[in-house]
Amino acid sequence: MVTKINKEFHKIIINSLNTKQIDYLGKLFDRSFDLYRVSGFRPSIPIPRQTAADTLLYFCNEDEDVVKLFSILLRFEGEHFYDRTFAIWGKNEFLTLLKLNKWIYDPEMKQFFLDPFYEHEINFLKKIRIIDLRGEVDVKEIVDEIATITKKMGIKDLEWRIALRLYDLNPQIAELIRKILDLLLVRQNLQLYTGEMFFCLKELAINAGKANYKLLFDKYITSKKGITAERNYSKFLELFRLEIEENGNENLLALAKKDDRHFTITFQSSKEAVEVWVTNDQNVTYIEKEQILKKINPERLDNDTFIADDDENTEGAGLGLSLVINLLKNYTGEEHPLKVVFYPDFIKIGFELKRSDLLAKKPSNK
Repeated sequence: MVTKINKEFHKIIINSLNTKQIDYLGKLFDRSFDLYRVSGFRPSIPIPRQTAADTLLYFCNEDEDVVKLFSILLRFEGEHFYDRTFAIWGKNEFLTLLKLNKWIYDPEMKQFFLDPFYEHEINFLKKIRIIDLRGEVDVKEIVDEIATITKKMGIKDLEWRIALRLYDLNPQIAELIRKILDLLLVRQNLQLYTGEMFFCLKELAINAGKANYKLLFDKYITSKKGITAERNYSKFLELFRLEIEENGNENLLALAKKDDRHFTITFQSSKEAVEVWVTNDQNVTYIEKEQILKKINPERLDNDTFIADDDENTEGAGLGLSLVINLLKNYTGEEHPLKVVFYPDFIKIGFELKRSDLLAKKPSNK
């Protein structure tokens, strides 16, 4: 299927590259690519630029392929590309188009990430759709209200969203999260999955909290000693681990409240799926991005410069994600069921499960 992204990138290729550069771009995308073989031309016959562009996009015909090709061009812009220095025609307009289609570029990773988490307009639960847990809140009252709403829900009430803003998990908040997960699953009697979904979400929330704690630990504690996460990552992790062992999260939670370093958990229900994601209003270090991608989608890494998994001080990013992924794979056919998006100023991570897949996996349906 030819999309607008495909069409506009076709214009970029024709206006930015010659035939040899197009062939070179195809080889950077896939070593097996050969312009003459794919196009059917004999090697002795020159291939027009238009035909070369058509051939490349025939070979790379998915949006994801096109976005990867564009990310390769961004890496080489202003530099020597095969036989000459080149500039990308229409770059800013294409970046705007990608952003409108939820493709987010991370200049550190030099990659685009598709944001699969979108917010539907909701017509249910309007009173409690945003729950701010940063201050004094009667969590029990909210839990009771959700329990009451759950009893009255019908199939038409499957379209809704709830977001929690918090600094950290505690037993009361954990109970609230379980109630919301029950609410996600109750209409089709899918509550048997609440425990596993809670485990997955808890791991994501713990990682988000630790990411915030690391930032604060760096800002207020280690940087004063000349040690930072960017320059002395292993030493920084060692000190962070010792802080957690000696004081738990008590000191760091106080700093989180001081700087209002919170994260958001979003639950979204539709007739087709249930979605859960965690948004952290800060980004993470390049090393931690590599750690996350190594767990979630290692094919996206071009090198092996990340911290080793067996580093005893490794905390936060990537911790427990392998277990989450293995659990999610039980209920989806996706190869990479856990998704991450690195925005310039924040990070999203989460998952979507189709209701039809969950119903098919119920023991009674076997």
